Amino acid sequence: MKISMDMETVNIRQELQQYIDKGDDKLLKLLYALAKQYSEDDEVEYTFNEEDIKLFDERRSKRLSGQSSTYSWPEAKEMITGKKPME
Repeated sequence: MKISMDMETVNIRQELQQYIDKGDDKLLKLLYALAKQYSEDDEVEYTFNEEDIKLFDERRSKRLSGQSSTYSWPEAKEMITGKKPME
C-alpha cells in the first residue's frame, strides 16, 4: 500500500507542476498564497496565559470530583443534532 501512496504523491507533484508551468498569473498567485498559508500554519504556537490555565484547572477539578459531566462522541453528536437533550 505504501508504494501506491508514494506513486500517488509523485503523480500529484507532476500534475501540479504542469498546472504551474501552464498557469496564468491568477493561478500562480493563488497557489503561492495557499502554499504560504499552509507553511505558516505549521509555525503557529499558542501560549496560554494565567487566566486560561486557571480555567483549565477549575474545569479539571470539577471533572475529577464529578461536578461536571463528560460525554462520548456519539452522545455529544446526539446533543448537537438535537436528538438528545443536554443534561
